[in-house]
Amino acid sequence: MATLTEGCLIPDLLARPRPADWERLRQEAEKRLEIQTLPTTKDEDWKYTDLKLLRERAFVPGASREVDLAESILPEARGTRLVFVNGHFAPHLSNTSALPPGVRMLPLASASAAAAGLGTLATPETSDVFANLNHARFTDGAFLFVPRQVRVEAPLQVLFVSEQEGATATYSLPRLLVVLERGAEAQIVEEYRGCGQYFTDALTEVWLHENASLTHERVQREARDAVHIATLAARVDRGARYVCRTLSLGARLSRQTPTVLMAEEGATLELNGLALLDGDQVADTHSRIDHAVPGCSSRQLHKTIVDGHSRGIFNGRIFVHPGAQQTDARQQARSLMLSDTARVDAKPELEIFADDVKCAHGAAIGQLDPEELFYLQSRGLNPETARNLLTYGFAADLLALIPVASLRRQLRKVVMAKTNAVDLDLQEKS
Repeated sequence: MATLTEGCLIPDLLARPRPADWERLRQEAEKRLEIQTLPTTKDEDWKYTDLKLLRERAFVPGASREVDLAESILPEARGTRLVFVNGHFAPHLSNTSALPPGVRMLPLASASAAAAGLGTLATPETSDVFANLNHARFTDGAFLFVPRQVRVEAPLQVLFVSEQEGATATYSLPRLLVVLERGAEAQIVEEYRGCGQYFTDALTEVWLHENASLTHERVQREARDAVHIATLAARVDRGARYVCRTLSLGARLSRQTPTVLMAEEGATLELNGLALLDGDQVADTHSRIDHAVPGCSSRQLHKTIVDGHSRGIFNGRIFVHPGAQQTDARQQARSLMLSDTARVDAKPELEIFADDVKCAHGAAIGQLDPEELFYLQSRGLNPETARNLLTYGFAADLLALIPVASLRRQLRKVVMAKTNAVDLDLQEKS
């Protein structure tokens, strides 16, 4: 197997000048990259995901440029947003004028001292080649900080946009660090969009201190010919609550690797996901929830809809460490197959090393219920409309939980368009 510095994943990336900030983090990542190899389908965690798209293309760094984002800015976040284009901060598209006192929402390039905790959750020693590539060569990103006992009403939007440079594919290394102090509350929308052929290698770290509460929407709406690989490393402390939803709607190939540490007693987690695929799309989710201490609870629901020749992969692992008594952990993977040529590989896992726990997991893969189709047709819907409406309904319950109204409406329209669902009084009442 080739190391990262060989082959054509991203030519000469590591030969480029190392950014000056976070020197120790970058050096440690480079040391790991010297011995790490590019994953292949011979690696257990990548057995269903072929990276030939990255091996076959040459990539160049994306440059800052003008883009039209009128439809991408959430109305609720007009004064609470940061925008990055090809990995570069776009000040003319960003606006943080409505932040409450004490709340920081800054580009990492101007917050190096405040964001000293960067790389403490996703350390180079525990990171794969893609996370370490980000460690070593990211140029900018977002730092979000909410001080103790502060509640932020408006959603904090961080938008990462990528665009191809001429006829050559580009790459970007988005970075996000989120810290909520004791008792803080916030909503974050982390979104990825773009145009053309490009590679996004994103890394997000989230630290919730005691009794903090965060709702985190992660929306992947990349261009159809893009490759998107994203790492999430989160820590949930005593009494804190973390709600995270990951929606994979775009990209030719995407992979999400969320890892959450339940670090102190009373921590709660909802880790949900939706992948909506057609054509030749591939979406892979490999998650890990670590219950390290007693008295924590987690819920995970991952839904996949596959059509055409697409492929969905889910491997969710819940690890209950020795001594983590009274853990309450539930995991469910549900998949809907709309085509005989589509494929789903689901592997929920439980590893339990404590004896006083309530844990369960399961996976269900199936097609649309013939009785439900018959019922809708008996009420006057044609077979295609009935099929599309049931497909939309499979995804709609996760979308209904999104608290940001404009984002919820946007995503409902995206899902309805992809499922060709007709609008039968499905619009928001508000």
